[in-house]
Amino acid sequence: MKLLNVYRSEPSEDTKKLVEIVSEGREVESFNLNVPAPDYDKLLDMVFAADQTICWW
Repeated sequence: MKLLNVYRSEPSEDTKKLVEIVSEGREVESFNLNVPAPDYDKLLDMVFAADQTICWW
C-alpha cells in the first residue's frame, strides 16, 4: 500500500512518531506545503498515485 504524508508545517516530534507508526510496512512518500511555492500539480499527481493520503498540520 502506498501512503502519502502531506505536511502543512514542520512536523513536531509527536507527529514524527505518529508518521513512523502509520508508515510501518508501507511504501511512503512525503510532500511539504511549508515551502515558498509548493508544486500543486505534483501534489495532485501524488495524491492520485497513493492508496492513502494523510495531511499533518
